[in-house]
Amino acid sequence: MHPVSIIVISVLLIALTGCVSKDQFYRGMYEGLKTRETNVHPQIDQRPVPQAVMPYEEYEAERQKLQDNK
Repeated sequence: MHPVSIIVISVLLIALTGCVSKDQFYRGMYEGLKTRETNVHPQIDQRPVPQAVMPYEEYEAERQKLQDNK
């Protein structure tokens, strides 16, 4: 890939992240990392996880609770 195209794509991504709220950005990061983790480390037998991964809303509430306790 050409260095110029990498720079242009980087600038566009930075500009687009400014168009979303902080909560939407973090939600996208959380969901993207969760999806990446399941793609990189798939379960061998592909059965559902016994303990479901918490949704973003629960994660954010737990995070806020921990930050308030500090």
